[in-house]
Amino acid sequence: MPEEWDRFKFEISKGYSRELTTVRHVVHVPFARRIIEDGKIKAGLIYDESRLNKSRTSVAWVSANSWGLGSIYGTVEFQFSWADIVADQKLYWVEAMNYSPNAYRLLLSKRDIPAGLIKPYDPAKDEGPLKLQDGKYYWNGEYTSEFMIEDDLSLEQCTGIDFVLHHGQYCRPFGNACPDRLAQPSVQRTGARLLSFILGNDLHVLDRLFKNDQPFNPLNTAYISLPAAKNFGGPIAADVECQNVVRGALALFGADQFDQARALLALISSKDPYSRALKEVIRAHFKDPQWEPSDF
Repeated sequence: MPEEWDRFKFEISKGYSRELTTVRHVVHVPFARRIIEDGKIKAGLIYDESRLNKSRTSVAWVSANSWGLGSIYGTVEFQFSWADIVADQKLYWVEAMNYSPNAYRLLLSKRDIPAGLIKPYDPAKDEGPLKLQDGKYYWNGEYTSEFMIEDDLSLEQCTGIDFVLHHGQYCRPFGNACPDRLAQPSVQRTGARLLSFILGNDLHVLDRLFKNDQPFNPLNTAYISLPAAKNFGGPIAADVECQNVVRGALALFGADQFDQARALLALISSKDPYSRALKEVIRAHFKDPQWEPSDF
């Protein structure tokens, strides 16, 4: 008897076959702020047209896909190792979704769930969109992959953070009301909003991911668009006082109070003490007294 997952079957190393190493959770900046405050992606009830929408099942969502034309889910991407995510989990086929492109959904759970609304899925044997061969996972990248994890996802498991463009026409969470849909903020702008929030609120759960050895790491990306006053010229010039002003401005900017942040920074006497103060705030946060922004 044919299975629903048969429509997504593929051959490893052919066509759209891809090795599955990284999965992603993409959200808009306000949701990213909440995730960082919580230290985790909280599992939530399923509200869309899924066959599990009345089951009271709570899940965190990830996908293997990236978006060439911009993400329809937001601009902040949390990355996780698939091997870490799938370890000690049981896999269940949930459903196919008639999106464009079509999507397939698999549930990862530590529970034994009797066959009913969903069915156990064995990637080593079943001919669907996910395969396991010689200890490696592969997925069918021709379609949209949606993995539903029946648990919170701790940011301690997060392996990377990135800033991505929003799709110019579509937004799955907010539709036409999405402010990022047409504006398509730059990755630098998105990074600056999130980094300002982290620095201004002294949050450290993602420090290891912001500051890495790559020239295009998230810290360098975000640094480019951190707030500055339109016109300096205020009375504050002492280093410690400038640093306090910068921290306050970062907290405002990270809360999307952009004009107020720039107005506060205008209290600093000139660009040079501002630049020194900003670097010192970053150095103190990341405990790196020698940090300098990369020149690229």
